[in-house]
Amino acid sequence: MGLLPTIVFIVASAATTALYSALLVALHSLSEKHEVTIGQFAAAIGYGLLLALWAGAEAGFFVMRMQPPYDAIATGEEDFNSEAEGDEKRSFSEGSAVGRSEQSILGVKPSHLPALRMSAEFVAIMGYIYFCDRTTVVGKGPKYQSKTAFWAVNLAILAVAACTLRGGHGAGGSGRGALSDEHEKPLQRDQTEEWKGWMQIMFVLYHYFNETEIYNAIRMYIACYVWMTGFGNFSYYYVKKDFTAVRFAQMMWRLNFFVFFVCVTMNNEYMLYYICPMHTFFTWGVFIPLYVCHQYNDNFTVLFVKIGLTLGTALVLYDVPGVFHSVMDPFAFLLAFHDPLHPENSPMHEWFFRSGLDHLVWVFGMFCAFAFPFLDRKMRALEELPTAARNCARLALLAVTLAVTAWWYFSYFALPKRSYNVVHPYTSFVGIFTYLVLRNLTAGLRKRHLHLFAWCGKITLETYILQFHVWMRTTGLNGSPKYLMVWFPGSYWLNFLVVTAVYIFVSYRVFIITAELKDVVIPKQGGVALIWRSMLIVAVLGALYFVATLAAPALGVPLIAATIPKPP
Repeated sequence: MGLLPTIVFIVASAATTALYSALLVALHSLSEKHEVTIGQFAAAIGYGLLLALWAGAEAGFFVMRMQPPYDAIATGEEDFNSEAEGDEKRSFSEGSAVGRSEQSILGVKPSHLPALRMSAEFVAIMGYIYFCDRTTVVGKGPKYQSKTAFWAVNLAILAVAACTLRGGHGAGGSGRGALSDEHEKPLQRDQTEEWKGWMQIMFVLYHYFNETEIYNAIRMYIACYVWMTGFGNFSYYYVKKDFTAVRFAQMMWRLNFFVFFVCVTMNNEYMLYYICPMHTFFTWGVFIPLYVCHQYNDNFTVLFVKIGLTLGTALVLYDVPGVFHSVMDPFAFLLAFHDPLHPENSPMHEWFFRSGLDHLVWVFGMFCAFAFPFLDRKMRALEELPTAARNCARLALLAVTLAVTAWWYFSYFALPKRSYNVVHPYTSFVGIFTYLVLRNLTAGLRKRHLHLFAWCGKITLETYILQFHVWMRTTGLNGSPKYLMVWFPGSYWLNFLVVTAVYIFVSYRVFIITAELKDVVIPKQGGVALIWRSMLIVAVLGALYFVATLAAPALGVPLIAATIPKPP
């Protein structure tokens, strides 16, 4: 290893720690609130350790790579005259190079560098989030409520997305539908990502422009996301039959890794970002019935009974008075939300309201996944009909779908906000059914997708969370994004473009970091390795909290408990 890389490692780590400490002091002086929780202080310590470790490793291994190799060279005459010995020396030299690449500095190996780089970038992003939404440096302004601007931006994005049209491979036969081997299944990954993408764009723009007139449509979009949770998870477990702890841990990591650190860093409650607990809960809701007696999941009757029991459980939990609170109140430590704008509400009101709006649609997603093979066979048969018969069948399906949709729209969807919320849990499946039919009516529609929307669909979780803090600004602890972030006062559209570009970039980087660190943290072999890794993570987090508890008073850090935010 050598002494020099170790010295450089230590010096770089110490210098980074000093710089980080100075930045923390500066950030604290600029904060709107100077008191922090023990959790926030523990997170700050952990972030500093990660940065110090990364900087030391980068510097130490850079110096190590710059050092020339000094392999022992034999000087005996026989070593210069023997070709065999020369081959042996070359092999030894190559082996030495491999050995050097595996050398570590204070236990850190070169193979750890990618994860450390990702971790350091993540720390920088968390600092940026705090800087944008908890300091007095970044300006904030009122929202610009304009129906014209809202729809103009949406249409502009749609025009750009149209230029990214992909697909269209394959062709139907002459006079007949596509042959069996050219059949395009509905709801392929690109299509569902596209679906999530365009909905998410409208969802965040709805918040940005405060376009409250499309509230009912936003409720439908969220129902679509929850439907996909039921459909996607059921399809995976039914087809892959993978009920391993590793797979489930990966799902939980995807849903909760980022939001956990945002909650700790910003001192917000989990339910502020209600999409995360909702999808986590409904993912459990799909997993448990399919896991129980999963060896019988190939039996049609067993699966049908499981879906029926799941539906019954959801109805009892939400529609029988008293059951919800009896079951959920023990989890108030995780799911309670103290809304500073509505302090009169029960702490569990938000969880009941948000999850209750979509408490049935995820079961409909499970049913659609269950019926998918049957529907796909019918679609294949439709494509193989003669052209005239195929077109008549499509027109009939389209007419029935539009008639049902018109009835649903005028009877329920067009209701005022509060009235619609009452019927939404029991009628949202109609709108989803309509979209599924229209989007998959022909093979040509199924083969094509708008790549821009599909790309945006991959980062919906990140854009949802980050809209609170790096695109808009909240009202404070547990606050909603009621203000716009202002970098360029007096230049609304310039500000919109720049802030949006940064927002999308940061969202994408968090998406990449989450995926990369998942493979580092969750061992693919599972079993005992997963248990030990989980225990190690808990131990590290506990140690950081313990150290923060001891260090904060000694350093004079102004502390507050993780308190209920006061109403403005």
